[in-house]
Amino acid sequence: MKMPAFVRLTMRNIVVNIDPGTLIFMLGLPTLYLFVMGFMFQGINPNGGLSVVYHGIPVKYTTFLAPGIIALQAFTAGNVGGSMLWSDRRWGMFEQIMVGPFRRSEYLLGIIFVSILFSLIGSAIMIGFAFTIPVQFNISLAGIGLFILTMIVGTMLFSSLFLIISGIAKSMQAYNTITILLFFLLDFASTAFYPITNSTPEWLRVVAGVNPLSFISDILRNSFISGVDSSSLYYSGILLVAMLIFFGISLRIYKNIRSGI
Repeated sequence: MKMPAFVRLTMRNIVVNIDPGTLIFMLGLPTLYLFVMGFMFQGINPNGGLSVVYHGIPVKYTTFLAPGIIALQAFTAGNVGGSMLWSDRRWGMFEQIMVGPFRRSEYLLGIIFVSILFSLIGSAIMIGFAFTIPVQFNISLAGIGLFILTMIVGTMLFSSLFLIISGIAKSMQAYNTITILLFFLLDFASTAFYPITNSTPEWLRVVAGVNPLSFISDILRNSFISGVDSSSLYYSGILLVAMLIFFGISLRIYKNIRSGI
């Protein structure tokens, strides 16, 4: 039985992206955030460690931080898709694949599937690392289901975003500049590392409030800490709508992409 084309492209994408640079970006950097920020911030208060209040529940900072680090996997894995398309166009691989027995839709599916696969595997690894800090998670079947769904939708959103960038960027410098700026903005202007409080500047509260990484982080916190509730479903709905919008835009740009740069 012949293997489907998009599966072959997914396997090819896995092989291409299993290199030290990609693994450090996807797993090394989030792990560094988890351990360094977790242990250092937790030690600020010598009397029991640093704690924050989330949905009225006082939790250790490490418990608050871990879901945010897990959420980063959707962002880093989503970046794989845009990087793959950009690299394939730059080095002529996109043109070679298109003249082979592959359709554009199959190439796109291969990118999306490898991004989702990396996201789920990476988030599972981060969960394992989180229990060494340690954290206090209250995991349920509903929470696990929402976690998986959130990571898939979030990865597709970020994959779409980076596909848009790879489709409109005209040079390697432009692509790298945009992605680096997005990396810092989406990472640090979100609720991944710290809660939004009344003392947070209004402009930063607005930026974090529309940041998709904040939605993913808060949904995962609900899944692991406070439990699945109406706010979880509300955030999930917003995330799904945002993903569909970005995915639709990326499809339009992707259809018009020509071989080469």
